[in-house]
Amino acid sequence: MTAPTHAPVLQVDALVTTFTTPDEVVRAVDDVSFVLYPGRILGIVGESGSGKSVTARSIMRMVHAPGRVESGCIMLGDRDLRNLDERAMRSVRGRDVAMIFQDPQAALNPVIKIGDQIIESLQIHGMGAKKAKARALELLSQVGIPNPEEAFERYQHQYSGGMRQRVVIAIALANNPSVLIADEPTTALDVTIQAQILELLRKLRTDLGIAILLITHDMGVVAEMCDDVLVMYKGKVVERGPTAKVLAAPEHEYTISLMNAVPRMDSPLRAPFEPSGPPALEVSDLRTDVNAGQRSVFRRKAPFYAVDGVSIAVHPGETVALVGESGCGKSTLSRTIVGIYGSAGGTIRVGGRDVTAMTPADRRHVTRGVQYVFQDPYSSLNPRRTAGQSIEEALRVAGTPASKIRERSIELMRTVGLPAEHLDRYPYAFSGGQRQRIGIARALAGKAKVLVLDEPVSALDVSIQAEILDLLMRLQAEHGLGYLFISHDLAVVREISHRVAVMYKGKIVEQGTTQEIFEAARDPYTQRLLASTPKLDVEDRP
Repeated sequence: MTAPTHAPVLQVDALVTTFTTPDEVVRAVDDVSFVLYPGRILGIVGESGSGKSVTARSIMRMVHAPGRVESGCIMLGDRDLRNLDERAMRSVRGRDVAMIFQDPQAALNPVIKIGDQIIESLQIHGMGAKKAKARALELLSQVGIPNPEEAFERYQHQYSGGMRQRVVIAIALANNPSVLIADEPTTALDVTIQAQILELLRKLRTDLGIAILLITHDMGVVAEMCDDVLVMYKGKVVERGPTAKVLAAPEHEYTISLMNAVPRMDSPLRAPFEPSGPPALEVSDLRTDVNAGQRSVFRRKAPFYAVDGVSIAVHPGETVALVGESGCGKSTLSRTIVGIYGSAGGTIRVGGRDVTAMTPADRRHVTRGVQYVFQDPYSSLNPRRTAGQSIEEALRVAGTPASKIRERSIELMRTVGLPAEHLDRYPYAFSGGQRQRIGIARALAGKAKVLVLDEPVSALDVSIQAEILDLLMRLQAEHGLGYLFISHDLAVVREISHRVAVMYKGKIVEQGTTQEIFEAARDPYTQRLLASTPKLDVEDRP
């Protein structure tokens, strides 16, 4: 985009938003200033807790107690939004400034038809019913939803995450706002769907001249979308400027550390892995029928094979990445391996032993040989148990003598880089990265040879993500662990894996070394995944 030639449509000056706690007053947004011009995209980046979303909610006057906007100006054209009463502000929201939220499923009403939700946003601002329906159909077409007349009558559960986000964008555009605030609009979406939504936002910017405030933690999205960028840290703007300059030559130490932690699609590959023995985990022609044992009202449900003829092996010391979009069968495969789901065919071998039948003895063998690390480190830990109690339970299951449990718990905490005194803390007292370290320590309790890592860093900020990846590689080198690493983030996969298997509709469509997959992919689906991943090179943006 060229430099702005119009007056700013939104100007924020010295904005301060605080939250009052029993102990202190927290300045969540601390003296933040910026301008946004028509037809421009301004990115606000930073990690969780930096103040990005609170800044957006402050602009929309959607900060609720114990938070409050303390001071500053929020100029929309010639109006200061801080001086408007609530009735006047309601007329601004949706008409002049609209917001796209992170989770489209939470943003839409599950019991109201999609068309009626768009109509509601139009009628609130005074449009008649007949014109509102025609405008709703026009909007559904504008955001790329096929068959707008059919879509109008559907409910949100009948659409994928990407289509639901398109509906949310349609609602945001309904009244032709001059400013669109997009708060992490693609975080919950697969990489190919993310690419479609980003392309839609670019098109809206070009066609309608809308100014977009894009809030994200994904530096690849910033590189691909934004004209200018603000970097926030602990409520303050620590760096700002044209996107190309900030990403290529960051000046503030926080921005530098943030950029250094970002996984890159051009990062060096790990050294090739040469197996020295049989695999620790081997799956051959595995099938999983997720409808097994279920019945409809009158008959048994037809089989549905979420895993259909999959073969994969993991050797000690090797990382095999399993990639693909939501619903392709990645998590179903991993849960079948550890016995959560039953298999409908094929074989599972752990340490050379066939455990497909999952008898009680087989399950004990699997528990000793394979452990699972979950995506959400908070929900995977019992909030009523200390970290020590969670690890001690795993040690007892693994057969550790009672006299050795405390000693072994301390050893495991130190192995994952946490002090022994943290054993007596509850999960709420830890950060996300620390909770994930505890989850890894618990998985190591039984001296398993294979860890199944199901999106282990997707819920973490980029700097914490880098720390966990470094920890996993260190543990692998020290203990010879094999990893089945499940992820949709191809930049992370490139950094950690030796081999990659690409899954699509329950099948492995391509498998090879990381170099073969990333540099010479053969399958069209793999090629599409790679092409959809945002790059950090601003020069290559569309």
